Amino acid sequence: MNKSKTLALLLSMTMLFSACGSAKTDNKAGDSKEAAVGETTGEGTAAGHNGDLKAVVTFDGDKIAKIDLTHEETEGLGDKAADKLVEEIVANNSVSVDTVTGATVTSTAVIEAVKAAIEASGRDVKNFETESEEKKGETVEKDTDVVVIGGGGAGFAAAVSAKEAGADVILVEKLASVGGNTLISGGEYAAPANYIQKEEGIEDSKELFAKDVEEAGGNPELIKVLADKATEDAYWLRDDIGVKWLDSLMFFGGHSVKRSLIPAAHTGNELIKNYLKKAEELGIEVLTETDVKEILSKDGKVCGIKAETKDGELVVNAKSVVVASGGFGANADMCYEFDKEIDEHVLSTNSPGATGDGILMAEKLGADTVDMDKIQLYPVCDVETGKLLYCGDTRLVGGALLVNKEGKRFVEELGTRREISMAIKAQTDYVGYVLWDETSNEKTGTMKSNPEEAKSLFDRGLMVKADTLEELADHFGIDKDALLETVKTFNENSAKNEDPEFNLRMLGWQVKDAPFYMMKAAPAVHHTMGGLKINTDAQVLNKDGEWIDGLYAAGEVTGGIHGSNRLGSVAMADITVFGRIAGENAAANAKK
Repeated sequence: MNKSKTLALLLSMTMLFSACGSAKTDNKAGDSKEAAVGETTGEGTAAGHNGDLKAVVTFDGDKIAKIDLTHEETEGLGDKAADKLVEEIVANNSVSVDTVTGATVTSTAVIEAVKAAIEASGRDVKNFETESEEKKGETVEKDTDVVVIGGGGAGFAAAVSAKEAGADVILVEKLASVGGNTLISGGEYAAPANYIQKEEGIEDSKELFAKDVEEAGGNPELIKVLADKATEDAYWLRDDIGVKWLDSLMFFGGHSVKRSLIPAAHTGNELIKNYLKKAEELGIEVLTETDVKEILSKDGKVCGIKAETKDGELVVNAKSVVVASGGFGANADMCYEFDKEIDEHVLSTNSPGATGDGILMAEKLGADTVDMDKIQLYPVCDVETGKLLYCGDTRLVGGALLVNKEGKRFVEELGTRREISMAIKAQTDYVGYVLWDETSNEKTGTMKSNPEEAKSLFDRGLMVKADTLEELADHFGIDKDALLETVKTFNENSAKNEDPEFNLRMLGWQVKDAPFYMMKAAPAVHHTMGGLKINTDAQVLNKDGEWIDGLYAAGEVTGGIHGSNRLGSVAMADITVFGRIAGENAAANAKK
């Protein structure tokens, strides 16, 4: 990637991982009524990922005695990072601590809020900025049967299954919090012929599910295994892991019928938080901030891993290694290597840990890869963070137009994700603007369902509500006259159920009922379908089609299942089915 591309990427990532807004320092020293005799307090506020984060700091003389936080950071990710930062600040009596990888916005907010609280207490922040002495740790060695690389859904499925099969297991995760893309997903799970379908009278089968997935050209043998085990493993998640599925289903594009289970709270954290409980119950050692740098092998057989930790180097000697480190959607250079249309103007919806490490390490052992050029984009994402915007789903249900800076439509709003993404990228400033009215808004309820996302967009001026189209145009600097003409033409044609310019396949709706809404959006990498080549036993294969003894893989780090297009909710089934297979077979191999 050239220098200008790299600079643009760095600027984009800086925007992603910087706190929004400045800290507030209105509170005076000693304001808190809870402070004990001899103690003083200060209060400070800074903008976190999901809104303001408030820190009340209690001092004992010149020492920080405790920090109480109030925030709405993401469960399982931001909240864990916040707790970790508080512990380190108190332990070191210093705000000069490292941000938590994967939760930089929250980390920065905690540090800035504590600084503001220190100032509000009447103390000098400089006295709390001492650098802690760097630890130079020695190499630590651990022995186990199975080591799992990656703490997302696939990694936990493998770790729990290996442990339940009788193996000793260590799971390592390079970020400070587990979860990966599973945590930040909706967590919906495609399960053919499931119990809710039967209650609703929906006819489905494993064969129909397999046929739907095969449309994108994936490996039929892998897809058959996926179809055969998807539903029973959804029940395993419910009955063994404790995942709660709601009493309704979702219907994703590309599926013949409605078959996707929905986790409680509509979030993948329902899986991750229950996996964590299960891992603790089973005695699985989970190590975070453990960045694997090498998969070890001896005499042609995998024998463990070497990793970097904050305290030094860690070597885990193991009889089996499961790679479940995710795809490469957050690695801009790697995406560009395999798809030259993905450049600095295409962001990423992925966890920052999805950098393709597992693929690269396995390749050094001779592992083969498949479908590396098959990269799925999502067209309507946050122009600052790359986060997928659920508020934009109005386009899919109630109806919304996509216009450019010139006030004109430029693509069919219900085209393929790739088609729309590339069309947006070709517009002025590499962005598009999603426009809808109150009728569509009420019909879809996307903002009511995603209040934190909506508030963030409104606060940053990336989504606007107005009584007139002219006001929206003025806010975003869009050609006003052209926008009015575009809407008028579309409304007239839609009323006649026609769209001569773009052949939109959902018509009959109009943009006419105030208030109106407009959201700025850009495309982002959403899923990488390519990865390590595996067989139906989740064994990693070399270029001769032979198993690399002791090496297994599951989840987005693998390729061959989804072909050129991953259907919505199939990923959760994929990572669970092949995660379980990888874990069970890794345990069996360790017992040989």
